[in-house]
Amino acid sequence: MKKNLLSGLALLLPLAVTVFIFVFLIDLLTTPFLEHVKEIIKFFSQSYVDFDRHSTSLILISRLLILISLFLGIILLGFLGKRIFFHYIIKTFHRWMMKIPLINKIYKGTRDIILALLSEDKKIFSRVVAVPFPNEHSKAIGLVTGNAPIVLDEEKNEKVPTEKTLKSVFVATSPHPLSGFLLLTEEKYLTRIDFSVEDAFKYLISCGVYTPKDRN
Repeated sequence: MKKNLLSGLALLLPLAVTVFIFVFLIDLLTTPFLEHVKEIIKFFSQSYVDFDRHSTSLILISRLLILISLFLGIILLGFLGKRIFFHYIIKTFHRWMMKIPLINKIYKGTRDIILALLSEDKKIFSRVVAVPFPNEHSKAIGLVTGNAPIVLDEEKNEKVPTEKTLKSVFVATSPHPLSGFLLLTEEKYLTRIDFSVEDAFKYLISCGVYTPKDRN
């Protein structure tokens, strides 16, 4: 009985979480425009369909039209963004946003993160490592994002030698790896782990229950 219950939960929960996140995102994207789109649909279709009797259908059609419009709008924005005139408008808007106190900090930070995440030129995480954290007697899963900013020896006023170049390592929290700590540490303290980035996140989300061998 207990095993059957756990097996059922293992099958049902991933689907339930997926549906919950999907519905949440749909609501988040469509709710601000929903009432306006409903009124437009009712206005143009009042001679053909009485949507007052089919309110559920009206909501579904409205959400679908909003999603299609957002999708096409994003594609159009990306297309126009590569054109000279529109590119100039975007740069001008960017300069204006950077001049607004407080808003510029939020805007720049968000923009930099999104550009890094959506970049097609490089991977966000290069490898998975074990790094001493929170002390030298224990290790944590870390994701190497690249080299840390150049460090200067204040006494000698010169760059730190290449062999001491620091690495930027993101140590995610478990079971929700959306937050964590950014460590700057030397390469010699990093131990490579035979995990893919996907495996590392599964390991963190499952609190260590999942390991790559489970894939077989």
